[in-house]
Amino acid sequence: MLAMGGTKGALLALVVELLVTSLTGAHFGAEADTFFKPEGNQPRLGQVFIVIDPQALGGQTVYNERVEALISAMLSDEGVRLPGQRRIQLVEAAKKTGLDIPQSAIDAIRAFC
Repeated sequence: MLAMGGTKGALLALVVELLVTSLTGAHFGAEADTFFKPEGNQPRLGQVFIVIDPQALGGQTVYNERVEALISAMLSDEGVRLPGQRRIQLVEAAKKTGLDIPQSAIDAIRAFC
C-alpha cells in the first residue's frame, strides 16, 4: 500500500500505525502476513476506535459550520474534488445520456446467454 498525500499522508499513516500497534500489540503492517494463505505468521492485526463527540467539545453546530467552511474553501479551488464526487458525476451523466458500450462487449455478453 502506498500512502496518499505525499509526505503528510505518509506521516498520518505513521501516526495511525504507531497508535494501533502500540495500543494493541499488533504487528506492524509490514510484519503482517496475508489472510489468504495458511503459511507464514499470523497477521495479528489490531483495531483502535477513536470516538470524538463534537457536542462534548465545541458543540455539534460549531462542528458542522467548521466542516462546511473547510469543504467550501477546498471546493473553491479548481480541480479539487471530494472522495467519490467524480463517480457520482459519472453516474448522473450516465443516467442522462446512457453508456457507450462497444459492440464487441455486447457480442461477448450475448455469447454467454
